[in-house]
Amino acid sequence: MRASSLLLSISPLVSAFTHPGLLVADQDIDRAKEKIAAGEDPWLSSWNKLTSLVYSSASYTNNAVSNVSRIATGDYVANADLLWHDAAAAFNLALRWKISGNTSYADTAAKILVAWGETLESIGGADEAYLLAGLQGYELANAGELLRDYAPFAENGLSTFSTMLANIFLPMNIDFLNHVLGSEHNVKHFFANWELANLASALAIAVLNDNQTAWDFSIDYFKNGVGNGAVNNAITNIVEEPGTGKPLGQGQESGRDQGHSALDFQLLAAIGQQGWNQGEDLFGYNDSRILRGAEYFARYNLGNDVPFEPYTNGIVSYTNISSASRGAIRPTWELLYNHYVNVKGVEAPWTADYLNKTLDYFGGFEGGAGSWGEGSGHYDGLGWGSLLYHQDGSENATSSSNLATSTSASTVSTTSTEPSTSAQSSTSIASPISTSSSDDSSTIIHVEQFKYCFD
Repeated sequence: MRASSLLLSISPLVSAFTHPGLLVADQDIDRAKEKIAAGEDPWLSSWNKLTSLVYSSASYTNNAVSNVSRIATGDYVANADLLWHDAAAAFNLALRWKISGNTSYADTAAKILVAWGETLESIGGADEAYLLAGLQGYELANAGELLRDYAPFAENGLSTFSTMLANIFLPMNIDFLNHVLGSEHNVKHFFANWELANLASALAIAVLNDNQTAWDFSIDYFKNGVGNGAVNNAITNIVEEPGTGKPLGQGQESGRDQGHSALDFQLLAAIGQQGWNQGEDLFGYNDSRILRGAEYFARYNLGNDVPFEPYTNGIVSYTNISSASRGAIRPTWELLYNHYVNVKGVEAPWTADYLNKTLDYFGGFEGGAGSWGEGSGHYDGLGWGSLLYHQDGSENATSSSNLATSTSASTVSTTSTEPSTSAQSSTSIASPISTSSSDDSSTIIHVEQFKYCFD
């Protein structure tokens, strides 16, 4: 299905979608309000960090431009940082408004989104354009979704912004997933994170724009797609955990490096949450394949051995798991842990320990975009998991933000305990292994440094 056919159902008379219903649902906002008012951590510390950022300030000024690119090529300059900073700011400000009720933050967020809606004309940078369209597409749509019930934006800006996403971002997302790029050698040419980013964006824009056709396409691709963004290809095969025989999921990029493997789970978590808040249980799909993969990643990146089956896509081949950037940290694990353990009641021991490692890295709570460093890798996701998803056990498994239709009733047997908010792990965890990345964080690798390149 080409992108043009997916643009026909942007504005139905009656929405079949739940709003807000992407990364953040009303219950997440209500929980954060309650816990902040009670002075409880990690919510309060996370909130204080959010409100301290320049990217959460009512005085923030947007950087909208007509053409944006990750790399300098042709008539394009490398200016994608303008977009990823603005996307982070729009989300942070919208979140700050939802929790505080102060409309000055909503006004600034609206100005950012409307400015890009009015100004952006194209995304350039050859293949890199599609990576940007994916990563920043889902971030922008999530900011818009949070802000959609702010009346001044809904009445005087949402249409402009959502039309821009429909005309520029969504066609690129769908074309990428339809494998129309001339640079592709086969349908598994691109690493998983490229397709996962575009899938996250297509899903997010579908919800924002009430586009059922784009939503259905994206859900089907997640389950049945031929490329590496389909979950059965993003997590290539199931292996047995040494000593227990429990199923673990080997990630498509695990033979490449752990920084990009971490990005895969950041994106899979976002995709899963966006589905869940619309009643689609992607987290549980195919025997909770996302969790199988998260447990594999976490076990290895905590310093333990895992089985590895040789992998090839016909272009690159890996015979061993890669130790490059081992111990990579991204703000992902609050969402994964709390969904599986606290929402579903599923045990996830390695995920629990990796959450503790993440909390220790961030200082007791999981940060978000603009709070933990610069460079593209720090803006591949929106974060704020401790503020939005952390649960203390007072909510039971039936009080989720939207009870999705489960496609799997399985549980993973473990012996792990829930991580504490003091960020002390229940096991002894090795320090992150140094990487050769030129980024300012030793645990993050620039995505563009590892793109497939063929002369």
